Amino acid sequence: MISDEEKDKIKAEIVNKVNSVLEKNGESFRMDKVNILKTKETVKFMGNYRVYDRKKYNSVSGEINTFLKKYGNVDIKSKKIRDSGMKFTAVSFNFEL
Repeated sequence: MISDEEKDKIKAEIVNKVNSVLEKNGESFRMDKVNILKTKETVKFMGNYRVYDRKKYNSVSGEINTFLKKYGNVDIKSKKIRDSGMKFTAVSFNFEL
């Protein structure tokens, strides 16, 4: 089991990296937190972000996914959304340590 200090460090790394990639690509969305689910044997990290410019989706998600995979096997799901006239791709991810 990883320590609370390590969990906080991982959460901060993920938020900083995702936000820096989004900012670099001119995206307006910013991730505010990563959620944690603790079990007896593992810790699951879960988060989500949005990409509004669908032309930039592949480069944004590619860079973020490469970063997340350093933590091991990552489950990544994306879905195209149209919400009150806004179009974006919602991406969710999770992995266990």
